[in-house]
Amino acid sequence: MFWKKKPMATQMASDSAAIVDALRPKWKMFCETMPFPDDMPLADRIEAFSAPAMAGMFKHYPSTKVAPPGVLWMMIFTAVLESKTHVVADVNAAIAQLEARHAR
Repeated sequence: MFWKKKPMATQMASDSAAIVDALRPKWKMFCETMPFPDDMPLADRIEAFSAPAMAGMFKHYPSTKVAPPGVLWMMIFTAVLESKTHVVADVNAAIAQLEARHAR
């Protein structure tokens, strides 16, 4: 019997919750173990986290390889918000800074 493959968009939708769940503890560990200066902006910390986060997404969830960058960033932002490591207003401000920085 052959299994029908899910379209990538459908697969991405089902993978996104798992990805956020995987990223949340990784963000907490990143915050606790990385020796960033106290005055380093949260946007810069999130951006530093995004490189290994996206590498992990691409490795473990092939559907992310074709996802738009905005979808990948949204999963990272959601994990950061849900981790409750920072005040929501600070995370939202950092998100706005990153969105402006990476706007095309």
